[in-house]
Amino acid sequence: MTLSKTIRIMGCGNLWMGDDGVGIHAVEKLTAMKDKLKNGAPLSDSCFTGLPADALSCLLNVDILDAGVSGLDMLCFLEGFDKIIILDALKSDQNLGAVLRIKGEDLLDGEGVGKMMSSHDVSVPTVLGIAREVQGLPEIIVYGVEIQKHPDEVNLTTEMSPEVTAAVDRLISLVLEEIRKDLNCVNL
Repeated sequence: MTLSKTIRIMGCGNLWMGDDGVGIHAVEKLTAMKDKLKNGAPLSDSCFTGLPADALSCLLNVDILDAGVSGLDMLCFLEGFDKIIILDALKSDQNLGAVLRIKGEDLLDGEGVGKMMSSHDVSVPTVLGIAREVQGLPEIIVYGVEIQKHPDEVNLTTEMSPEVTAAVDRLISLVLEEIRKDLNCVNL
């Protein structure tokens, strides 16, 4: 199969900040499923039920990275790929657990999102703005999951709310569909 794009899926967040860790939880799950696919193990996870086999095969052709709360280090994670899909928490006017798809240029222009990634030293939009000026940007898509409405409330916990936990499977399904379209994957 000839790939049309090189793609990196990058999870951002802080596992010690509850819902803010949603991007990390999603990439951990994607990495585990990619490993199962490589080893021929059955895929029993609910987020993979009902997906076409070609969507699953695409997972083998992407790079998956846990970027944590990388701040300016994220600049080096953007290089060498045609497309970056960022998974992270966001705070906007949506319901808790809602999944939003945001194009990178809209994020840079401040369109349609509230406060993103509050636990990062430097926000993702700031890093993307620096990258655009300094090194150029690949295509950027952000999948943000709406987290708690109170930005000043800090609860150190590794547990996510039930709404955000439930959003992880929806998030993964959306990401798999995105990469399937980009890579024109077929069954392996």
